[in-house]
Amino acid sequence: MATRPQKKRRSTFPLTIHPTGQYCKKIHGRLYYFGKDKKEALRLYHEQAADLHAGRGRRPDPGGKTLRDLCNLYLDHENARRLIGDISDRHFADQRGRLREFAKSLRPNRQTSDITTLDLQKYKQKLIKRGLSPNTINNYLKIVKAMFNWAVENEVVEKGPNLRALKKVTIKKVERQTFTAGQVRKLVEQADIQMRAMILLGLNCAFGPTDCAQLKWDHLDLEAGRVCLARGKTGIQRNIKLWSDTIAAIRAVPQRGDLVFYTRHGNPWVRMLKDGKTSDNAVSKAFAKLLKRCDIVTEKGTGFYSLRRTAATIAAQSGDVFSVQKLLGHVDTKMASTYVQDVSEQTDRVTDGVHDWFVE
Repeated sequence: MATRPQKKRRSTFPLTIHPTGQYCKKIHGRLYYFGKDKKEALRLYHEQAADLHAGRGRRPDPGGKTLRDLCNLYLDHENARRLIGDISDRHFADQRGRLREFAKSLRPNRQTSDITTLDLQKYKQKLIKRGLSPNTINNYLKIVKAMFNWAVENEVVEKGPNLRALKKVTIKKVERQTFTAGQVRKLVEQADIQMRAMILLGLNCAFGPTDCAQLKWDHLDLEAGRVCLARGKTGIQRNIKLWSDTIAAIRAVPQRGDLVFYTRHGNPWVRMLKDGKTSDNAVSKAFAKLLKRCDIVTEKGTGFYSLRRTAATIAAQSGDVFSVQKLLGHVDTKMASTYVQDVSEQTDRVTDGVHDWFVE
């Protein structure tokens, strides 16, 4: 007598395994994750199922932290660093704006335990689709990764997404315009007292607009001919030899306060406005007018910061990568920084090389 084929027993387990290893469930076209532990995932699902299937969304875990909570805690930590001078006002404002945008993209009330590496990859794709530059995208991702690393290290969250899987966007090297020695000499000749000193600091010390705006008389030792100023972005201390031309230009600037440079209205040349988000960069504005007055034709994006790029380009011809690194206030090369302690002699040689190019 023929036996009937047995019917396969259907699984009543409501969740499926995602490639990330988490148990998940698609409800109303949206994928929800419940962790990698099977029993705990099932418990969480049953606890949340009624709300999810009714379209009310995920109910917050009373003991858990939302993305908004995490962002606020991290920003409180970073603001404390800002107050003691570890990071600049502008860097803090960038962090606040970019984390606000990140939280809005993933939903501020979302539980941090529910955020996966795939969510971060999707956020990265959104930034790419917006047409942002690779460098800007990497800066956005860097802030997000720093926040999650801080949260895990300080036990704010038990664990975070796999940040190693969130790779940087490849930056294609683009040749940017630098100034010729003749152009810089013309700018120095046509500049007023303050701008002349700032231009020479831009070329001599590879200073950007914010460096000039934050420079205090206490940072200068004009008798010894040196300036000691940490770079705002990295906190790397720079001790740089000043040219005689630069010293003379700085001495010509009248002292009006702690800062070396003030606008005619008595404000710092680069400052955050009252909204706490917008930076007013009077250095770049004044320099753009000077370029126009000197009839110097430049490519789009060429401005005061290009003096720093020019200094780096000429200094790099020395072949002394470590001294150039110190001159620019960069963290990398990481291993070299660990072993190199005092490169002031080499850095002096680098700045002298740029000066020889300038006065030739």
